[in-house]
Amino acid sequence: MMGALPPYPGRGIICGTSSDGVRFGAYFLSARSPSSRNRLMAIEDGTVVTKVADPSLAIDPSLLIYTAMQRRGGQLIIANGDHGDTIAAALERSLSLQESLQDSWYEPDGPHYTARISAVAVEEGYTLSILRKRGGVCERVFWNHRWDTAHLIHTYEGDSEVLPTFIGDPRPVEVDRPAQDLAAWVWQLLDERYRLAVAVWTFDEMQQVAIINDYTGGSEEWTTLH
Repeated sequence: MMGALPPYPGRGIICGTSSDGVRFGAYFLSARSPSSRNRLMAIEDGTVVTKVADPSLAIDPSLLIYTAMQRRGGQLIIANGDHGDTIAAALERSLSLQESLQDSWYEPDGPHYTARISAVAVEEGYTLSILRKRGGVCERVFWNHRWDTAHLIHTYEGDSEVLPTFIGDPRPVEVDRPAQDLAAWVWQLLDERYRLAVAVWTFDEMQQVAIINDYTGGSEEWTTLH
């Protein structure tokens, strides 16, 4: 099982292997403000994207609408912003994850300065990264893991007026659930006041994606990608 998450972790990524041996990447959204909560996750063109839930409500898409999960050249890319596309473009040019993010920063949403988090999964394992504000500079940190260990990273350490940035290293996770139960497991770990959406992408020959959205009542939908 996973240790308790803070009441408001913001956005988060989990990578690891389920109890029945399925490698996976998971991404979750939790949100407080009306504009941030006016979102859901959906599959478009073989990727998982964030979308406006109610178009009648105003929303600034610049930091809220993006490709959250995508498979490119056998690599699964997960990100909490448009730097996911930056990573994908760089990997297609045979650049490393570190090289792809050398000109990227944390989000310009002061006073929070939300960290940009990402994961790139390959056959051998996965790399988690965070770009976070430390003093007046952007700290860029990368962690390499094999599939026999699971880890969690998220953007915030708690719920306060100015949101504290995730500190330290990715948190180890004991995954004691089969793949079919992963999305519901992550959903239940999130505070029901803030949870918004969860997506789980299996990293095997039969790529499947499970999505749960608060906007649609918390029901779970599985899709097989071709």
